[in-house]
Amino acid sequence: MNRRKIKFLFLYLSLCFPLSVIYGQKIDKQPTTVSIEIPDNLVSIDPMIYGQMLEDCNDKIIYGGLINEDGEENSKVNELLKPLDMPVMRWPGGTFVHEYDWRKGIGPKEERPVMHESAWNGTETHQFGTDEFLQWCKKIGTEPYINFNMANHPVFGASLGDALSWIEYVNGSTETIMGKKRAHNGHEEPYGVKYWGIGNENYGSYGINKKETAVQYAERLLRWSSAIRFQYPDLELLGVGYTYEWNDTILQKNGGLIDFLTIHFYMGAKVKDEKLQNPEQTLYSPAKIEVHLQKNAELLNVINTKFGRTDKPVRFSIDEWNCRHSVFNGEKYTFTRNDPRRLFDIVTIAGMLNVFIRQSPYVGMANYIFPINGHGMVRTVGNDDAYVTPIYYIFDLYRKYMTGKKLDFTIKGPETTIPVNTISLDGAISKELNTGDITLTYIDGSAVMTEDGDMQIALINRSHDKKQKVNINVPNGYIPVTMWKIDNSDISKANFENERDNISLQTINLSKKHLNSTFTMSPCGFIMVKYERIK
Repeated sequence: MNRRKIKFLFLYLSLCFPLSVIYGQKIDKQPTTVSIEIPDNLVSIDPMIYGQMLEDCNDKIIYGGLINEDGEENSKVNELLKPLDMPVMRWPGGTFVHEYDWRKGIGPKEERPVMHESAWNGTETHQFGTDEFLQWCKKIGTEPYINFNMANHPVFGASLGDALSWIEYVNGSTETIMGKKRAHNGHEEPYGVKYWGIGNENYGSYGINKKETAVQYAERLLRWSSAIRFQYPDLELLGVGYTYEWNDTILQKNGGLIDFLTIHFYMGAKVKDEKLQNPEQTLYSPAKIEVHLQKNAELLNVINTKFGRTDKPVRFSIDEWNCRHSVFNGEKYTFTRNDPRRLFDIVTIAGMLNVFIRQSPYVGMANYIFPINGHGMVRTVGNDDAYVTPIYYIFDLYRKYMTGKKLDFTIKGPETTIPVNTISLDGAISKELNTGDITLTYIDGSAVMTEDGDMQIALINRSHDKKQKVNINVPNGYIPVTMWKIDNSDISKANFENERDNISLQTINLSKKHLNSTFTMSPCGFIMVKYERIK
């Protein structure tokens, strides 16, 4: 047998054969069938769903991550993040924003105050302020999104006047007072920031915030959004969302003024002795979130009709989301941002991105928390080095290939039934969805058609202990050409400073020969397959 035939045989076996002997894992005898169809009305996927968020939360996100103590950027971080073409970056928070005074973060750096930051029990030096954030966004190639301090606190809460002055500083001409101040600080041209968030988790007493009822926040939001919209009609405004009843109250008053309703989703994972515990509670979290979004999408339809916004509808921005790890310390599980992103994290991350795609156009933006260090795509080593975590590859692939129009996507195959109340999701949103059971296939995914007419299909195996054989059916006229694959025999495996390639991305050229489109997926494995249209 010649070398070319041996190579092709190995490729075929690596894609199709169960490989149980190699990994020592069971395989479901029944295959999963994934069927893709082109709908009559193609719906666009907003690339803003692949956004990120920066917040100084005392875990080396900004200070010790993006920049060092002297304000110098980590060039390796920029080198890794820039190719991701991140569409939007939210800043300055988050809980941190409840006590943030933007004026302290402008002007000469040596004159900026160093203050205790109570929300995350850290120190805020104000070295990374408005100008630094916006200039970094331009350098990295991402759209900035600024969140106002709208905290309901007598000492730290900011006023509507503070918000309007901030917009004027950022976007005003040099004929304005704040525009002149910006020019004096070294940036004559307006930045032209489009996205502005009004408040953050006003429903809770997080950090130093004083929580509000839905009615109280809706009335304050009405005053703020009306004033901002009157003076700056072209801005995109984001209001705080939460549970279904909260959202209804907010939108009934503000549906004609805001452009996005923000929602925060935090999944959870328990890690003991470097291993994921109770895997199903973590791996199926995105499915619980999708139930919430589907219910609230009906509310958006009602509101957009009421306010005549069918051409420019209010949409969801999933302003904060990730899978938080709690690590067993010998006595109890404790939340930490310092546990590395592991292989199983690609299931929750890709699972959420699949949800956002399927729920287009209702989901128009999403911001993962965070890109650097804590929960991040990139982890730093000192002030001038960094490496990627497994989820880096997920964001890279989805941003490059999972944009365009969503395709109809059906899955039939092995499944599991689990009580909804056991699925890990923080907050009142989770309690709102805690009844009954949910039946889900082990394989989950999404499919898109790109502008050139090609198809991309992304799949995850949510089983933590069984391989799954997958048959993919696509419309006639398409052939598979490339597959990207992430897997490992250990679902809790991670990358580390001295082991940077434990989890890496494999790119496989299918050479237009793998026409049966049958693949085997390892537990917590991921594949993306590109299908070219025959021309």
